[in-house]
Amino acid sequence: MTSTSLAPLAVALPLALSACGSTGSALVTFHAAAAGPADAVAGQPLVLPSNAYGYQVAITRARLHVGALYLNRSVPISGSQAQPCILPGVYDGQVTASLDLDALSPAPQPFPALGEGTAEEALTGQVWLFGTDVTATADPTVLVDVGGTASRGGTSYPFTGRLTVSTNRQAPVTNPALPGASPLCKLRIVTPIRVDFTLAQGGTLLLRVDPRSWFQNIDFAQVPPDPVDPSTRRFVDSAQAQPDLWSQGVIGTNAYGFTWQAP
Repeated sequence: MTSTSLAPLAVALPLALSACGSTGSALVTFHAAAAGPADAVAGQPLVLPSNAYGYQVAITRARLHVGALYLNRSVPISGSQAQPCILPGVYDGQVTASLDLDALSPAPQPFPALGEGTAEEALTGQVWLFGTDVTATADPTVLVDVGGTASRGGTSYPFTGRLTVSTNRQAPVTNPALPGASPLCKLRIVTPIRVDFTLAQGGTLLLRVDPRSWFQNIDFAQVPPDPVDPSTRRFVDSAQAQPDLWSQGVIGTNAYGFTWQAP
């Protein structure tokens, strides 16, 4: 994907906003915040009782860098061709300020700027996980920083991980005629997240992130030892790593949910 591939989104939302006078939809600004799961207890590990491989996972650190949030009036058609990074349809809400989220805290953590949009029904949400540019090839931003202990059959596996989406996850070009067939934005945008609400002036958009879902399909015995501290497992920050925490959990939609709080 080239840098111009972002243009449809950059244009779509302003066009939707400028069209409000003709459609009758009002321009709105709203607050935005993100939080960990509602049942988390601040200062205590978040526990996944049993994942797909039978591990109990106690998460003691889960930080997520959120680059932006978007809301769209359309819903991708299930079973259709692979969806592009930029959804078809009209974007009717955006939060373009970034936030470093403590996903172990249930308390809403506000984004540093207001969101904007139109008073129209939103049906799909997106969480953009990037640091510099969602289309960039090189981006050193640490997007996920995790730590904890997984246990199974009396054996404990302390683990850590710091993950990026940069050249380390760029898929090799297998077809020279399609150099952009696997753009990195596919690994930076969590979508589609189903929503059903209408934005209103002064309301609050809340994103909840449940990091327990990130570890649902991880076999911790396959996570390699940390070269510096072999007693700890460390997720390898690479698309070729197995298991890959990023592709198996972080960009799965099950970990994310939006709610709207009226003003």
